[in-house]
Amino acid sequence: MNRAVEAYKAAGEETRLRILRMLQQAPGELCVCEVVDALDKPQYTVSKSLTVLRNARLVEERREGKFMMYKLLHSPFNDRLFGSFDGLPDPDPIYEADSRRLAARLALRENDGCGITCR
Repeated sequence: MNRAVEAYKAAGEETRLRILRMLQQAPGELCVCEVVDALDKPQYTVSKSLTVLRNARLVEERREGKFMMYKLLHSPFNDRLFGSFDGLPDPDPIYEADSRRLAARLALRENDGCGITCR
């Protein structure tokens, strides 16, 4: 499949777009638990969405002990795609709520890493 079509299909679903925007504002990698808590969605839904984003080569994952860490996968194409998010309507109550929950969840980090598991 065409790389651009695959990437836009992956980014074109609400939960996946919310994840991408969250990773874009994150100060580094996010644990799947942090994404689950910030989105207030079931772990299954978040994990499935992260798999789609990984398969579309928009995010990369790394295991750290029992935690899976995610961050944006940068490339010239991806960076243009991620940059287009800046043109989305602001303020959006959904994204603002995600940002507040993410900030609260990141405040619970221990030693610069996810210190607790999903709720």
